[in-house]
Amino acid sequence: MCLGIPAQVVGLDLLSDSFAEVEVAEIRRQVHLGMLAGETISLGDWLLIHVGFAIAKLDEEAARRQLEFQDRAGPVYTEELEAFSGLEGGVDA
Repeated sequence: MCLGIPAQVVGLDLLSDSFAEVEVAEIRRQVHLGMLAGETISLGDWLLIHVGFAIAKLDEEAARRQLEFQDRAGPVYTEELEAFSGLEGGVDA
């Protein structure tokens, strides 16, 4: 099963607006922002991440609710975090 994982923006690519560094559960990864064309992304923003791509921008309350739900999901969420931590460069090749 694949889940979207809320992650907070902790770094922005100064040379390109196509990538951001995000953090979830103390794991940091580069993610592609191409699906959020037209959105302004800033440090501290929350993004919904799926297979190395930011697919939506979330407000902090929505991110918190999603994280609480995923914590209750148990092994499914744990497996998704393991997959997230293993992505090379944040985007599947």
